[in-house]
Amino acid sequence: MMRRGSPSLKGPNRTRRRPAPSSSVSPCPPTLLLSVAGLSPQVITETLCCLIKSSGRPLPIREIRVVTTHAGEERARELLLHPQDGWFHRFCRDFRIPPGSIRFDSSCILVPKGRDGRPLHDVRTPADNALVADFILSLVRDLTRDPTTALHCSVAGGRKTMGLFLGIAFQLFARPHDRLSHVLVWPPEMEGHLDFFYPPPRPTTYTVNGRAIHSRDIQVELAEIPVLLLRERLQAVELERYSYSALIAHAQQELDREVVPLPLILDSKSRSLRVESHTILLTPLEFSVYSLLASRRAACGRDNCPGCERCSLQATAFLDVHLRQEIVAAIEKLGVRDERARTLLGWVKGGDERFLEVRSRLNRKIRDALGPGRWVACYQISSRRTPGALSRYMIILEPSRIVLE
Repeated sequence: MMRRGSPSLKGPNRTRRRPAPSSSVSPCPPTLLLSVAGLSPQVITETLCCLIKSSGRPLPIREIRVVTTHAGEERARELLLHPQDGWFHRFCRDFRIPPGSIRFDSSCILVPKGRDGRPLHDVRTPADNALVADFILSLVRDLTRDPTTALHCSVAGGRKTMGLFLGIAFQLFARPHDRLSHVLVWPPEMEGHLDFFYPPPRPTTYTVNGRAIHSRDIQVELAEIPVLLLRERLQAVELERYSYSALIAHAQQELDREVVPLPLILDSKSRSLRVESHTILLTPLEFSVYSLLASRRAACGRDNCPGCERCSLQATAFLDVHLRQEIVAAIEKLGVRDERARTLLGWVKGGDERFLEVRSRLNRKIRDALGPGRWVACYQISSRRTPGALSRYMIILEPSRIVLE
């Protein structure tokens, strides 16, 4: 007798069970946990516990790295990595994690070295802070080079400046799939408790200041910290070269330029453009054409002008004899004796095409000298086209920021 509701297996039209729908969520990449720690290495196993037991998508933790001081290193080795009683090994046994599947040994505990070459005992002086900042920056820079792995950074332990440096380094180098977090323990009395390293799978009672706290009443959670990811915004900064302080200064400078571009100086003596420390050498013709547009922009006087007839030109304007004479006069002021440049041979019938060629060379030189970034367009010769009209060419930098020397 068939069970009620069971599909018949007879006949050509028998019902087949539909295959389970495949998940559209891509698997998590192998993850490296990077944590700062001091004399309370509990934050490492507490964070690891949250990542492994995540109710959403448990992370495949491949390795753990810890940045700490010399004193913190001894503490972590004693409490976490002792062969018999280490809490990391207990954690793996409690949660049935195969030995060796998570790489965490003495070599994974990293201690910055002082200028004397000795491991840093503590972070107390400005010099100590500078060393730790450079160490953490270099480490995060290295760990984010591999596109096949994810980085999870925990700022819960160590000196407050260590967590701050890790958070800033994360902001500079992290990719979209990396994460930054802080572990939260409740009740607060359990933070740093000598016998509490993670919520145990078996019921346990802890004594704190004469009060009994049951393990079922302890909560350990990760608070993910959203930050602005700046890696792709700072392509013009040579991220591989600088120390922490220098990189922060250059990154801030780069971001400031996107908001307020730096002044542009046209130096007729050297036939160059200067933007801060960048010098762009031009040919006499390039400098004269650029000066023509820069002087028009400076004379316009309106910072928000989109390119009026006073500060912009159409390419066909360079067919006009009067405009060519203006360029020739500018070349003569530069003291150039090149007859071809002084007479603008080839511009009589093809001045518009010649201008576009010069514009292309100018823009390429400016881009090569200043690097990529939205602010670079302020110094290049831009184009604007309205419906039913020819394109107009101008320098869109604010007139007040153009200096003609």
